[in-house]
Amino acid sequence: MKTLLSIALILIATTVFATPFLVSDPQSGVTSYQITGWSETNVTAQADGSLRMDVGSAVQGTTYNLTIAACNVWGCSTTVPFAFGKQLPNVPSQLK
Repeated sequence: MKTLLSIALILIATTVFATPFLVSDPQSGVTSYQITGWSETNVTAQADGSLRMDVGSAVQGTTYNLTIAACNVWGCSTTVPFAFGKQLPNVPSQLK
């Protein structure tokens, strides 16, 4: 029992690092997304029409101003502005 509990605590306390993604809800009929302000200009939509774009290469301390348009067989929507930045968390203070 102690062994099982020890393994469970180790698994729960493990830190997980993942690449950040820009994502959207599923959109019916969307086949791709046109993005300006980032290195990728045309991103293929997921099977359900959602957006999933890796933004892990964002430079620390830089704010990115993107415009995004959803596209289907008839053309693209009007663009929507979106801004994000990659920031480090604040250093903890008053530690004892």
